[in-house]
Amino acid sequence: MISSLRTGARHSQRRTVRRLILTVGTPVATLLGASVVVFLAIHFIPGDPTETLLSSAGRSNPALVAQFRAAYGLDQPIWIQYGAWLGHVLTGDFGRSVVTDERVADIVWARLRATLLLGGVASVIALTAGIGFGMVASDASDRVGSTLKGIPLIGLAFPSFAIGIALSFVFAVKLHLLPSSGMQSPTGSGDIGDVLVHTILPALALSVYPAAFTARLVQGSMEEVEGQDFVRTAKSLGIPGWRITVQHVFPNAVLPVITNGAVLIGYMLTAAVFVEQVFNWPGIGSMMVNAVLTRDYPLLEAGALVVALVYVVLSLGVDFLYGRVDPRVKVRKRQLA
Repeated sequence: MISSLRTGARHSQRRTVRRLILTVGTPVATLLGASVVVFLAIHFIPGDPTETLLSSAGRSNPALVAQFRAAYGLDQPIWIQYGAWLGHVLTGDFGRSVVTDERVADIVWARLRATLLLGGVASVIALTAGIGFGMVASDASDRVGSTLKGIPLIGLAFPSFAIGIALSFVFAVKLHLLPSSGMQSPTGSGDIGDVLVHTILPALALSVYPAAFTARLVQGSMEEVEGQDFVRTAKSLGIPGWRITVQHVFPNAVLPVITNGAVLIGYMLTAAVFVEQVFNWPGIGSMMVNAVLTRDYPLLEAGALVVALVYVVLSLGVDFLYGRVDPRVKVRKRQLA
C-alpha cells in the first residue's frame, strides 16, 4: 500500500516537472533562440554604426571611432558582445541608444505601449467585423452567400500599407474627417479622446486583413458545423434556430479562429511596421525602421527581442484560451502526461 502510494507520488512529480518544462522551458528556449538570431542578423547588416553616427556629426576620425567602438564594446568578438549584451538584458538593462544616448528600455517601453494600443484596437475591430460578417454570410441564402464569400477576398488581396494610404487619402485629405498622422494633435489636449481619434485610421488599415481572414474561417466553419448530426438533431427537436446557433454552432465554429490566433498575431506585428510608417504612428515598428537606418544596434536589438517576447506571450495566451474553450485539449494533455 505504502509502496503504491510512493510510486503514484513519484509519477505525479514527474508529470508536474514535465508540464513545468513544457510551460516554461519552451518559451525561454524560443526567446533565447530569437535573441541569437536577432543579434547575429543585426550585426551582419552592412555599415558601421560608429562611422555612420560620427560622420553625420562631422567628427569622424580614426581615434574617435576607436574610442567610440571601445565604449560600446563594438571592438570585441561577436560572441563576447552577445554574452555581455545577454547578461545585461537578463538584469533588465538594454543599454543606451548610440544615437540619442537615452535609456533603450525607456524608448522601447514608450513605443511598445503605442503599438499595443494600435494592435488592441485593430484586434477588436477585426474580430468583431470578421466574426459578425462570417455569421451573416453563413446564414444567408446560397445566392447571397456566394456573393458574400467574395467580399473577404478583397481584404485579403490588398496589403495593409496600401489600404492605409487609401484610407488616409479619402478620410483625411479629401473629406477632412480624421487625422492621418501621429498619435495626438500637436495643439490638442492629448487626452484619451484625442488619441482614439488618431487611432481610427491606422487601426482600420491594420484590421482589414485579419477581419477578412476571420470572416472566411467563421463562415466555412459554421457551414461545416451546421451539417453535423447534433445540429440536425437539435433542429428536429424544435429548438429555436437562434439558440442552436448561439449555444451549439458558434462555440464550435469559433475554434479555428482561436487556433489561427498565433498566425494573426504574427501578421499584426509585421504589418504594424508598415502601417506605423504610413501614419507616422510612434510605435515600435517605426522605431525599428529608424534604428536600422541609423545603425542603432542597442535599440534595434531590444526592439526585436521585445517583439519576440510579445509574440510568445500572446501565443501562450492563445493556447491557454483554446484549452479553456475546447475540453478535448485537456484530455489530450492528460493522456500525454
